Amino acid sequence: DQSPRTLIQQSSEAIKLQQPFKYFGRIYNQIFVNNNGFLTFTEPLSAYNPILDSARDIIAPLWTRLDNRRSGTISYREETSNAVLAYVTAAVKQYFPNIPFAATSAFVATWDSVPYYNGGGVVTFQVVLAYNVHRSFILINYGDVAETGQPWQAGYNTVDSASSFTIPAARVLELLSSSNINVTACWSFHVDGSPNSNFLPFGNGEIVTPRLENGSSEAITLQLPFKFFGRTHNQTFVNNNGHLTFTEPLSDYIPLLNSGRDIIAPLWTQLDNRRGGTISCREDRSSAVLALVTAAIDRYFPNITFVATSAFVATWDSVPYQNGEGEVTFQVVLVSNVHRSFILINYGDIAETEQMWQVSGDRSL
Repeated sequence: DQSPRTLIQQSSEAIKLQQPFKYFGRIYNQIFVNNNGFLTFTEPLSAYNPILDSARDIIAPLWTRLDNRRSGTISYREETSNAVLAYVTAAVKQYFPNIPFAATSAFVATWDSVPYYNGGGVVTFQVVLAYNVHRSFILINYGDVAETGQPWQAGYNTVDSASSFTIPAARVLELLSSSNINVTACWSFHVDGSPNSNFLPFGNGEIVTPRLENGSSEAITLQLPFKFFGRTHNQTFVNNNGHLTFTEPLSDYIPLLNSGRDIIAPLWTQLDNRRGGTISCREDRSSAVLALVTAAIDRYFPNITFVATSAFVATWDSVPYQNGEGEVTFQVVLVSNVHRSFILINYGDIAETEQMWQVSGDRSL
């Protein structure tokens, strides 16, 4: 696809994203590539005088007045090919080594040899939105960029300006000699709004639970049955209110661990994923994840010989409390082989709450 070349100060049509993009807590299913060097989400924008602080979610690799009627190409695509996803995943891991990440989509927008409106030269740059259901990153790469006397800005902003960054360059040519990631002419930003937590990597095949009050996933069949205090379970349910069950879903929001059922509760309280956040899960048997959880178990339980053959990962990412007091981010991992089972719980940002809550596990008698 290509952005229109017939008019200046124009934009693409609304581009439907195959996978929604999380931008500082807001979820977008569409995007607009605006000819004057920026992306918006809710509507196109023809403005050529750059004002990042403009009460909208915007990503601006180089916002200035451009004229693609005369030459150059503005193009875009959403990539889900293995080759591109591997490339952007490697880039994010290089730039953000402490954030586990595996891209499942990459939206690529390129301005190739597009002239300034005043005729003072051409610009070439590219912005990539690399993301999965939990994490979102921006990668900006600058090619040949001519100096200009036109007003310009580069960076990003949010609708409430709570998260904003302007690339600190006095002249356009400084974009070619600067970076925030030690790669000249490249800039990258972590933009989903989630904490940089030490969670297991998010990957392909994640199941997102329905956005329902006190809802739950469907029954999830486990490739490797999970042994829980002598009982072997072939399925599990990820319940929106912060717990896992095995025989049936559970809508209860008042925590009662001594409830006559097998239950694992990393944080049992009333949560409302209708208002925001994502609850997702997957069973991961990749060698990288199994090596990671095996190493964790060896570290925490050094006297138990163990090699993981399955890891069931459930993540509550920036999910609001029902009473609106704040959000919670946490993850529970069921690590197992045919003989041994372990639970790992990781907490990210957890807001204080006056709601009732419990953390633990229980078994039926």
